[in-house]
Amino acid sequence: MPNIYITEQDALLKTQRRNLQVFHQQEQCISIPIRHVSQIIIFSNINLPQDIIKILRLHHIPVLFLTQDGEYLGRLENSSQVQPKYLTYQRKCLRNVEFNRATAESIIWAKLHNQHTFLQSWTRHYASYEAQRALNYLTLLMDNLPIATSLDELREYNQEADDVYYCAVASLLNLYNPCSRTGTKQISKFFNLGYQLLHQYIYTLLDTVGLHPDYAILHRDAHHELPLAWDFTAEFRAPIVDDLVLNFARNLGSTNGNGNGNGNGNGNGKSQRRSLLQRFLQHWEAKLRTFVLHPYAGEVSYRQCMDLQVREYLACLLGDVEYYRPLALKFHPTRPHFTNIVEHQKAPLTLVK
Repeated sequence: MPNIYITEQDALLKTQRRNLQVFHQQEQCISIPIRHVSQIIIFSNINLPQDIIKILRLHHIPVLFLTQDGEYLGRLENSSQVQPKYLTYQRKCLRNVEFNRATAESIIWAKLHNQHTFLQSWTRHYASYEAQRALNYLTLLMDNLPIATSLDELREYNQEADDVYYCAVASLLNLYNPCSRTGTKQISKFFNLGYQLLHQYIYTLLDTVGLHPDYAILHRDAHHELPLAWDFTAEFRAPIVDDLVLNFARNLGSTNGNGNGNGNGNGNGKSQRRSLLQRFLQHWEAKLRTFVLHPYAGEVSYRQCMDLQVREYLACLLGDVEYYRPLALKFHPTRPHFTNIVEHQKAPLTLVK
């Protein structure tokens, strides 16, 4: 089902019969059956009418509010008092030290593995010192995970890996797009936006299957909203967001960073940033529709991969499988991209332009 991205700050949402409509400057941009809407992401602090809020809650359609730079503003919460279906199981497993340790180790191992695979893919022809250092260090940490004495030590390994890995990513950005300080800041915002979109999508999956998003293993402190969703992003940050942003940054130079390709610097700055945001959202939707070779399910899209991993965790939670099997993608040096198989069709994106 389609996502709706609203990038204009003066957009207006209405309903007519069973359709959700979006207007901009008195022109109708979107008209879609409400039952077909997956989620709405609004890049401004639009005040939704109460009748719209009531309908969105009735149909359990999540709404995320972000700034134009992708920073989190808030979300429309479902006011339902019905507790998630599997909350009792989550509370029980929260006290299961062995379950938490094994699941955390699996998730972190997959995260390090996918980071390693990502760097391998992007350093086939040239590896900076930072990238080679990260490859070596990630290999070492993956081998050392089983000897970690506690969850806290696993979290420390996880943080150490990020520190080294993102230094390598920064070196790759400088290699493929040695842009100005302003351009570097813009790319950093796209990383943050990508992580927010990834987190939101996984949150919708958790809600769909009946898992409470606050019962996490890795991200359990007060600084992470909906921490279980952040747990699942660990496996997907490198193959989905990091790969997407680096590709986007590499191609950004041809448009001179202004999103229109003419390089003349004319036009309103806000309009250019909005155009760039819309381009990124198109790439984001296409990325989610990219097909990869899942180790257990065969050729599936990234959307399906995330759904499979959430359901794998649920099966582990219920005791239907012995342990959580994470997503570990393989490196194919003969392929030009990190992912295995790309679906050659334009992603349908409902976007207010």
